[in-house]
Amino acid sequence: MAITLVPESSAIDMIGPYLAAKAICPGCKHENILVHIEGPTSPVKAISVCPQITAHIVDDDGVSNFEFVH
Repeated sequence: MAITLVPESSAIDMIGPYLAAKAICPGCKHENILVHIEGPTSPVKAISVCPQITAHIVDDDGVSNFEFVH
């Protein structure tokens, strides 16, 4: 098994009033869709995700990444 960090899409998409976070799974190529609860570095809520996504990580610079195990 490999662990891969994938940055969220830089495109600004909205789902209703929420900022969407999208990341392509390196294993199954599914476009995972989550929404930020408050702002770009806030926690996320899953909308459509594959089983390989394991974590949402925000580094010290505010860069959002998603962890996948595949």
